[in-house]
Amino acid sequence: MSTGPTLRVGQLVYSKAGRDRGRPFLVWDILSPRRVLLVDGKLRRVAKPKLKNTLHVQPVNRWAEDIAAKRSKGENISDAEVRRALAKLVGEGENMF
Repeated sequence: MSTGPTLRVGQLVYSKAGRDRGRPFLVWDILSPRRVLLVDGKLRRVAKPKLKNTLHVQPVNRWAEDIAAKRSKGENISDAEVRRALAKLVGEGENMF
């Protein structure tokens, strides 16, 4: 049985299944080898991240290092910071949504 891809906090992923298919997200937290929490700062805010099976996400080899560092220190991160990090990683500028 596959446990899905290896992910880390702050990594860019795309949803492969569900209503949000094709949307970019950042990995917010890793709950288990099969479950992660995702945020995009718009529909999935930091206050209510999306629970997703790791088999339903496509990892990209890009990370928001600043988000990961703040998460590891326990610092607060705003939705705007998440949106900026996603926009930078995806490369579509500030108006990606």
